[in-house]
Amino acid sequence: MTLHILRARTLCLLAACLFVSSADAQTDSVAVDSVQVDTLRLAVLLPFGLQVDTLEGGMLPRKTVRLRQIAMSCLHGVEAAVSQLGEAGVPVEVQVLDETPDSLGRPQYSQAHLCRADVVVGPLMRENVGVVAPKIDRLGKQHILLTEQPERYVERGPGVRSAVPLELAGVEKLAEWVSAKHDTDRVVLVVTQGNDALLETAFEQVFNAQQRTKWQEEGDSLRYALLDTVRGSRRSVGRLAEHVTPYERNVVVGVAGRSSRSMWAALQTELQMNDSSDFVVYAHPEVADMPFVEGDLMERWRLTLPLSASIQWEDSTRFDALQQFRDVAGTDPDKYATLTHDAVLDAGVRHAPEAVWFVTSMMGDLEWNQRQEQGAWFNETWELRRFAQLDWCPLDTMPELPPFQPRLFIDPEIEDVIPVPMKYRHLFPEAYEPDGTPIPWPGAKERKAPQD
Repeated sequence: MTLHILRARTLCLLAACLFVSSADAQTDSVAVDSVQVDTLRLAVLLPFGLQVDTLEGGMLPRKTVRLRQIAMSCLHGVEAAVSQLGEAGVPVEVQVLDETPDSLGRPQYSQAHLCRADVVVGPLMRENVGVVAPKIDRLGKQHILLTEQPERYVERGPGVRSAVPLELAGVEKLAEWVSAKHDTDRVVLVVTQGNDALLETAFEQVFNAQQRTKWQEEGDSLRYALLDTVRGSRRSVGRLAEHVTPYERNVVVGVAGRSSRSMWAALQTELQMNDSSDFVVYAHPEVADMPFVEGDLMERWRLTLPLSASIQWEDSTRFDALQQFRDVAGTDPDKYATLTHDAVLDAGVRHAPEAVWFVTSMMGDLEWNQRQEQGAWFNETWELRRFAQLDWCPLDTMPELPPFQPRLFIDPEIEDVIPVPMKYRHLFPEAYEPDGTPIPWPGAKERKAPQD
């Protein structure tokens, strides 16, 4: 079954805004002509599963129900974006198609649907992208992807735009920040070598490259050290405890996502066991949605993540766009609706650039970048946020971290200093001589000689 939604608006608003009479033009020496905008035709492929067989009892499979919920969120995002474009004077025609094959495995859309469209949005499911991608390429249509796809489906030329934020770009931005703010701290990356091995490699490469640019004098390689790594796994943090010290600030980085939930649980336990040490933790965006990571711990560790596809609730200029979505869907937009809304709005503005003055996105302007010449366009819109005051706050609104102040630890039984490793003794001139010899601590009890 094919759902058809038509959003067509006249150009009255645009013409009224751009029209200037001849007298005014002579006075201001500026002449602006009305602009004729062609209809933008969209084909939107979403997993409604209209032909999926029900289970016994008349229930749909759980996967189908969830995909249909996501499809409806995306559809509401399309409707809200098309409504904005229509009010801005950009007529839009939308064909909403079911990407899920029928019971015989046949697509529920034809070549004619794709041929008529200027831009194809979707599908969401990988197996369906593989079917439709060659057809889109043969027709020379623009293609917007809303979900993460394998490289062979994305890198098909500049006609493809991957709207889902590229995790690699977020990790690279995180590495640049850590190198800029913690270049003299101990930075440890927990390497899992799991599904996110490419992200771990990218973080190490970018961090080390940034550090090497600071090597200008003899000894700088010691001051601006390269990244320290700990070999863990998807279930453990390896020998991280050996890299933690209470006498330095410990910057711990993990860029593995939900496939390494067990590692993050182990990391939380390890850091809690070393509660006398100072930690700053940088992590994968998906850690924000892991329920076992406690809020007070995230705030204590200054947990910082690259986040994207988030609504700028604090920006009052976006209230109208949010209200428009509420009028369409009856609820606030989720991440699927938000991404779809802004991707379709971006396509409309590229089709009619003058509409940019009359539309408002939910997240902000999408940052597009080509990773290779004549390659696909990737959305690299990421913002670094830190958990503070029970919310994710932009880093540019957070105060700078205070310098780390090392401290001595006293054994209450003997009222004496707990021995400090030799390489840190120079930090405590009140307890150690320059050569590392201990200075008797005032009030320390006499140590008893061990008995044979």
